[in-house]
Amino acid sequence: MTKRTFSRLALAAATSMLFISPAMAETLRLGTVVSAPHPWIDAAEAFKAEVAEATDGRIDVQIFPGGQLGNDQTMVDEIRIGTTDMIIGGVMNISPYTPEFEIFSLNYLFEDMDKFRAATSPDSPVFDYFANAMQESGVGLKLLSLTGGGTRNLSTNTGPVTQPSDLQGIKMRVTGSRLDADMWQSVGALTTSLPWTEIYTGLQTGVVGAFESTISGYYSSRLYEVAPYHAKTEHQVMMSHISISENRFNRFSEEDQAIILNAAQHAGEFGTEKGVEYDAEFIQEFEDLGVTVTEVDKQAFIDAVVPLHDEFAEERGLTELLDTIRNL
Repeated sequence: MTKRTFSRLALAAATSMLFISPAMAETLRLGTVVSAPHPWIDAAEAFKAEVAEATDGRIDVQIFPGGQLGNDQTMVDEIRIGTTDMIIGGVMNISPYTPEFEIFSLNYLFEDMDKFRAATSPDSPVFDYFANAMQESGVGLKLLSLTGGGTRNLSTNTGPVTQPSDLQGIKMRVTGSRLDADMWQSVGALTTSLPWTEIYTGLQTGVVGAFESTISGYYSSRLYEVAPYHAKTEHQVMMSHISISENRFNRFSEEDQAIILNAAQHAGEFGTEKGVEYDAEFIQEFEDLGVTVTEVDKQAFIDAVVPLHDEFAEERGLTELLDTIRNL
């Protein structure tokens, strides 16, 4: 083979590598049930951008919003069998696998956003606790970040709510968490579990007449169309998680694992702040959308549920964790 022929072949090979390199990028499929605008989508986009930059495009994060990969339970199942890689979702929908997450169903658990930020910080004892709990549960996911999603309020199509008695006998959608149901049964609601993706039709058909959600979720999923009464209960800051298949994560090099973990933690912090931003922005638009926004007797709601905090913690052996959260 002549030197000139070898040079031509080397050039051709290098050129072909340029064309196939995008196809050779490792792909991470990330699913979430919400649609933009929503802080989970912003967190996903921030994660995608940081991973792409830090790996020079070697890792491509593909985002599937709006429940394209199924509801949270379906996505967890798909992650476990390896057809999906990552999820950003509410921790309540993973509590059947890691029941300790149910503690975040306690309404009025955090005094303010500073307490929430302290709990979700990557160096928080709360984060360490749940990272270990998820690993020990055997669900097959690795917790990368705890993040927010905005303030959770109550919405109905049955009329305005200003006090707990207004929920007496109302059929209300809750997550799969038993504690979530207990919280709302304590104020008289009749609870039923429905996936997020079925709330709209559930309200249309009368399966439920009330639900609680973040302000962003209510807005981005257009739930105001079927539930035009929005009560500012402000009972929770949405605790959310960014998690990855444990098997998939372990196949990356240590360097790439560090990149993925750091990017997820940065994305989690970003998602929390976007939740605060959206809360302030979206609620100003509700009147123009035909939504009746009501202030509530918040102390009456607090008095109804806070006595359940210690009872739940003692029952589940989580008194120490509850004290840790209270003392942040």
